[in-house]
Amino acid sequence: MANSSKVHQITRMAILAAIIFLLAFTPLGYLVVGPIAATTVQMPVIVGAVVLGPASGAVLGLFFGLSAVLKVLTMPGADPFATLALTHSPLAYLAVCLGARVLMGWLTGLLAAGLKKTRALDGGRSIIRYGAAGFVGAALNTMLYLGGLWMLCAGVISQYYGIDLSGVGSFVMTAAVTLGTPEALVSCVVVAAVCKALEKVPVLYRKAV
Repeated sequence: MANSSKVHQITRMAILAAIIFLLAFTPLGYLVVGPIAATTVQMPVIVGAVVLGPASGAVLGLFFGLSAVLKVLTMPGADPFATLALTHSPLAYLAVCLGARVLMGWLTGLLAAGLKKTRALDGGRSIIRYGAAGFVGAALNTMLYLGGLWMLCAGVISQYYGIDLSGVGSFVMTAAVTLGTPEALVSCVVVAAVCKALEKVPVLYRKAV
C-alpha cells in the first residue's frame, strides 16, 4: 500500500513537472507585455502545492525556476532581460529565479493546507479555497520574483531599461501591478477549475488536502 502511494505521488509530480517544462518552452508559458513577460508556468506549481502539499509545491517551484534558467541558456533571444541579468549577475539571478519559485510553491501549499482547515471552505465550497490559492500563489510569484530582481539586480534593470537607479523601485512596482493583477485573476480561475476537476480523479488527488 505504501509503495502504491509512493508511485502515485511520483506520477503526479512527474505529470505536473512535464506540464511546467511544456509551458516554459512554448508560447503558452510566456507572453511579453511591454517591458516584462507575463507567465502561466506558475499554475501547475500552484495546483501541485494545493493537491500534494507544501513540500511538493516547493519541488515543483524548483522545476519552474530550472525551466526558466534553461530557457535563458538555450533560447537567449526569448527573454533578453533575463539573459542580460544572468550574464551580469549570474548568482543574483539564479538566487531570484530559483529561490522565488521554491518559496512561492511552499507558501502556496501552506496557505492551501490552512484553508483546508476552515470548514466553511470545505465540501462544495472547496472551489473558493482553490481559487484563493490560485490568486495568492500567482501574486506571490510576481512579488517574490520582481522584488528579488529589484533587490539583487537593480543595476541591471536600470541599465537594460534606461532608467535612473532611483526609479527602479517604482518601475518594478508598476510592472508588478500591471502584469500581476491579470496573472493572478487568470490563475484564480484556472487553478480553481483544475483542482475541482481533480477531486474526481483519486489517482491524481491526495485526499488529505
